[in-house]
Amino acid sequence: MERSDFSRLMERYLKDEVSEQERIKIEAWLEVRKTDGGDLEFSSGDQENLFRKITSNMDNLDEIIALRPEIEKKTSSHRWLLGIAASILIVSLVSLGLWTAFRQRNNKLEVVSKEGVEKVILNDGTLVWLRGKSKLSYYEQSNGFRYGRLEGEALFEVAKDAAHPFVLACAGVEIKVLGTSFNVKTTHDLLELKVLTGKVHVLSEKNNLSIDVEPNEQVIYNGEGEIKKSSVDKETLPALTANTEYTMSFRNTLMQEVLKKLEDKFNVNIEETNEQISHCRITADFTDHSLDSSLQMISETLSIKYSKEGNTITLSGSGCK
Repeated sequence: MERSDFSRLMERYLKDEVSEQERIKIEAWLEVRKTDGGDLEFSSGDQENLFRKITSNMDNLDEIIALRPEIEKKTSSHRWLLGIAASILIVSLVSLGLWTAFRQRNNKLEVVSKEGVEKVILNDGTLVWLRGKSKLSYYEQSNGFRYGRLEGEALFEVAKDAAHPFVLACAGVEIKVLGTSFNVKTTHDLLELKVLTGKVHVLSEKNNLSIDVEPNEQVIYNGEGEIKKSSVDKETLPALTANTEYTMSFRNTLMQEVLKKLEDKFNVNIEETNEQISHCRITADFTDHSLDSSLQMISETLSIKYSKEGNTITLSGSGCK
């Protein structure tokens, strides 16, 4: 379905591609709309009228703020949900939550990597390994919802949080997960996504086409809005995690080595009250597990308890059972 001029304008706004005059008008109109409440639907004529007013060179800010389009009672192809507590959807693609997150500059994390692999740990515990010259922007709202934007290539190990989805926008695609690991590579109009664990929901911004991607599956998305899914050649999987600390599988390994790898991966300091703990051996797979989950598995395997204070983890107990 062809999108309206107004919907394209709002998409340009989210990408900071509008003029300063257009930005002021859009933000003033959205601010007023947040107080309207309720589920509102606007006709294509209303949207075209608003588009003309915003893109006009006239100083008509008061006129835009006062605009109250007629509400359609029937189902419309362009649905808006307004309200302070509710999300606002722009052409069924862009939510106010996404808009708010991308406009809150003070809560914004931006990382631009150089050559090689660079690790980033987000506020929610998500680990990201950026490859080459890539750019990651991340925003976390006060309500816990997580949003990001990627240009380039990265391996994501998303912290599991069923109540707060992680949404990643890149190359005309919206990627939504609750907690999973995947690799994504983007160019201007092409996206390649490979899933290692969990399930990833992919939505094309061009035509609203969506698809779920399972472990060991991949999708390729092009600028025409086409999404093609296929199996991942298992021989290519090791390359996705090369030069990262993603793989955390141990077989009869000294705890001294295990703890060192946990420290390196999660940027923490682990101390032991009993040096005997370092000499214990363990067989376990902590791949795609959070720090807390890994420590819990260790405590259940060995006679160990752990406590956390800031970035310092303290292990206590007799050690080997």
